[in-house]
Amino acid sequence: MRQRRSLIGPLVLVGLGLLLLYSSLRANWAPWEVVWRYWPLILIAWGLGKLWDHLRARDSAEPSSPSRFTGGELGMAIALVALVALAILHKSPPASSAAGNFHFSQIVQAQGAKAVHAEIVLGAGDLHVSGGASSLLEADCTYNRSWQIPHLHYDVAGANGDLVLRESGEHNVHFGFGGNEGSTWNLRLGNQVPLDLDVKMGAGDGRLNLSGVPLTHLHIAGGVGTVTVRLPSTVGVRVRAKGGLGSVNAPGFQREGDVYENAAFGKSPIAIDLDVSGGIGTINLESGR
Repeated sequence: MRQRRSLIGPLVLVGLGLLLLYSSLRANWAPWEVVWRYWPLILIAWGLGKLWDHLRARDSAEPSSPSRFTGGELGMAIALVALVALAILHKSPPASSAAGNFHFSQIVQAQGAKAVHAEIVLGAGDLHVSGGASSLLEADCTYNRSWQIPHLHYDVAGANGDLVLRESGEHNVHFGFGGNEGSTWNLRLGNQVPLDLDVKMGAGDGRLNLSGVPLTHLHIAGGVGTVTVRLPSTVGVRVRAKGGLGSVNAPGFQREGDVYENAAFGKSPIAIDLDVSGGIGTINLESGR
């Protein structure tokens, strides 16, 4: 007797195909955050079905002819139907007046902090950072898919503040179907509080004009793209490049191995350490007031 083949693989392909088809037909629809959140339902239903098969076979006194569908296959089918239904019924946040875009804006006050560590994480898109804000941070962001909505958290403990701005789905797995595009973040930093800044980028370009920002330390983890950093010429700057296959363009800096120093380093009362790590893109360093 020819061995019966499992239907698990075809069921998964059908469910995935339905999601991709619906995603391509419906604008501004992001099913993947729902799929990522509820996919364990598939394992639970499949496991319950396999358990049912085992109990039924154990309690049966005589061997029975194989049924058309196993409990595991039925459980998988039910879970896939539920998952597809949840994804289809999922509603993305309403779009802004700009066609195809969502908008996020926020102002953060220092709240008495004397020093702040700030972490900026952008998975895909363009990042523009400058100084001149009257508060600690003024954020104005546009994005195209609901999973790209920025998540902002700020907390003060004693005299130290901790600021985190990242895409809500930065830790999740997302797929580029259905017209997904990168975000555009425009951030302005204040000059009232010393700042330890950590910037992590995926695919995209960055423009960081930090000549008016009181930095104590700057770390940039690059991805695929170009990041241009403008730093004050009157402040000492030392750059350490670690790992990655990218390049560092630093005109006016003296280089020794993977360390770059400007002419003011060791002479000015204030010095900035800049660490560049990872990525296959390009870091451009500029000096200015």
